[in-house]
Amino acid sequence: MNNLQFIKKLYNGRNCYSDSLTEGELEQLHIPSGVEAIVEKMVKENRIVFLTGNPGDGKTYIIRAIEPTLKQENIYVEKDLNSVTDEEIEKVIANILECYHNNKSCIIAANEFPFFKLIRSSRALAPELHKELTAIKKNTIIYGYSAVELKRICIIDLNERSLLDKDRSIITPIIEKFVSLLKDSQGINSILDYNVSALQNEHVVEQLKKLFSLVAMSGEHFAMRDILGAISYTITSCTNDDDDNLGYYYDALFSGDNDLMTFISCFDPVMLTVPSLDEQLWNGEKVEGWLMGHPAQWPYELTENSIEEANNLFKSIKRRYYFENIFAKSLSSLQPTDYLECERIFTKLTRASEKRQILRMLIHSMNRLFLSSDEEREHLRIWTTHSYDQGRVAGAAVSTRYVDATELELLYPSPASWLVDMEYSPNCLLMRLKNKPEVKLEIDTTLLRGLICIKNGYPSSLLSSQYELAISQFTQQLSATSYAKNYGDGKIVLANRRDGSQKNIFIEDNKYRFNDRGEY
Repeated sequence: MNNLQFIKKLYNGRNCYSDSLTEGELEQLHIPSGVEAIVEKMVKENRIVFLTGNPGDGKTYIIRAIEPTLKQENIYVEKDLNSVTDEEIEKVIANILECYHNNKSCIIAANEFPFFKLIRSSRALAPELHKELTAIKKNTIIYGYSAVELKRICIIDLNERSLLDKDRSIITPIIEKFVSLLKDSQGINSILDYNVSALQNEHVVEQLKKLFSLVAMSGEHFAMRDILGAISYTITSCTNDDDDNLGYYYDALFSGDNDLMTFISCFDPVMLTVPSLDEQLWNGEKVEGWLMGHPAQWPYELTENSIEEANNLFKSIKRRYYFENIFAKSLSSLQPTDYLECERIFTKLTRASEKRQILRMLIHSMNRLFLSSDEEREHLRIWTTHSYDQGRVAGAAVSTRYVDATELELLYPSPASWLVDMEYSPNCLLMRLKNKPEVKLEIDTTLLRGLICIKNGYPSSLLSSQYELAISQFTQQLSATSYAKNYGDGKIVLANRRDGSQKNIFIEDNKYRFNDRGEY
């Protein structure tokens, strides 16, 4: 099998499975990651290593990559706990226990469900092992300092590994590896030659990384197998005889059908509209700034023969412009604002001043979830709503209490100290009371993007009810604490959620008045 065939089969093919690779093929495909170094370190320290994750995350690949070390140390390895029957699990636990008590290392690779089955089984069969296992499991990703010291057991969960964030992206080394392997295929296909040449351009690769980084903000987990397949198809689909797509990388990226490519199509540059630019690209007037030469044909030239062909050519040119024109930054900035801002928020959380700013933005959006005209940023209002029809959003909300922003804090997760070399980027924030950390709200990327949309003026009524439910549960927890304060002067805030209007009622001496002035 030549290198071209080998790379092509990474897309939904058998080459995605490490068990089927020869030693030579594994070496060809090997892209070092921080996890390999962690596993090797843990083995040398005689730890019990549990390597968990979804199918295709690279568990077997990592074990095979460090196999020389494992053989040298005579390490017990269980490559696939999924293949272990319920009757055999007791024997596996016995082997782990032997290593556990004799200060020997071992590696257990398991998909998520078999791993939890092992944890359950260990409760009765090995209580000491179970206790340490569950404690470490809860502390692999932490907020601040870990409450658990690493002893005999180490858990490396590849579900937590982020390979698409542009600052830790594995896209660049994969592209470099594939480009290197495909150099011996030059001359057999002109489009393949073009793709290989383009993907050696720094600007093109940077634009690709930005797209994949947006995918990282989706909250979805994409396995190594998905990433390898996506890059494989992007470069080599031009050599598929049964593929109607011509196969230029900028078109192929948005036409594949693995899970990652299906998602990345949400960010297709064709959907980013700048009327003046579109007109120039249609009429062949945009001839400056191209890194690899401007298009030889323009859409307007095809309109007399076929509007459909002209439209298809326009889409292709616009994608090419996105990747290969130095003036495409203005187009990149039109990607969905909630994804772009979500990415910026995760990179700014290391600064205290930025944390305060982001906290107040989130409070503002949470308040606007119930009252669209609310401008309050310093107080997180505690709203009460009621509707007899669960299928409809409540038309009114009442607030009598709030929590001051100074009582709240934002934290973001990070790997435990033994996992610091793992490729990782946060996929959630934590808002909590400073003095009662158990009162908390996990803001995942989906909720964060929803709050960003509200901040940018998107009607909260068009968002899923899950956002309101999550915020309401959090504020009710806050209401039960001593940190929830009543508004002064007996104030009650009434919100008309349908038109965004607000009325304030003030109760004094068993009498009430509306707003700040007026007769009782």
